[in-house]
Formats: sequence, C-alpha cells, structure tokens
Amino acid sequence: MAKRFRLYRNLHKGCFSVQEYIKGKGYRVVDHIEDGFLMTNCTFKVYESGRQKVLRDVQKNVHAYVQFDNYAKMDIVSKTNEQPYYNPYKVDSFVSSTTQEKLTEEYNVVVKQNQLYLC
Repeated sequence: MAKRFRLYRNLHKGCFSVQEYIKGKGYRVVDHIEDGFLMTNCTFKVYESGRQKVLRDVQKNVHAYVQFDNYAKMDIVSKTNEQPYYNPYKVDSFVSSTTQEKLTEEYNVVVKQNQLYLC
C-alpha cells in the first residue's frame, strides 16, 4: 500500500510542504511545516524522469519526496545528527549525510529548524 503523505522542500515558501493522497484527486498540499514535527515510517523516493529533466534543463523541479504514514507536531530531539541528503547533480537517490550510503529502509524523521534528521 502506498504511503498516505509525502513531503518535499518548497523553495518558494522556504519550508517543507506536506501532500496528502486524496482518493480520486491524487496528492494535494495540506500543510507547510518548518519545525517540531515527527514523521513515521518514512521512505525516500526520487523520480528518475524528474531527475533527468533537472539534469537536462538545469532547472529545479519537484521530483524527490519523503513518503510517510503519519506526522505530528511535538517537541522531540533527534538522537543523531544524521540527515538525509539529496542533490540531483551529485547523487541519484537520498543518501545518509554521514555515511553516504543509500537510504533504503524505513526511518522516523524529525523536522527541526527547517532541516530533516533521521531518528
């Protein structure tokens, strides 16, 4: 079953946008978040066709997401400083900021000061 929500960095608003899947309509933006949120059962997804368009046109577009089941506002501290990293010009998928290994499992993710941290 597909994840109910997905998150992407909104460059125009300087925050993250949350989209929710609505049956019959697809994904729609339902929230904007910057700080103090926990997202559960997150997976990281890069749409390769969108990445190729970025590489070809050298123009940013939304093609990479954090997909997840639920999110909630709460004061939580990440136990690590490990962050997911993605740059379409340098890597083809999300990787760990510390190990540079692909993020292939499910993680819990904290949004703190407009940054993502793995829990």
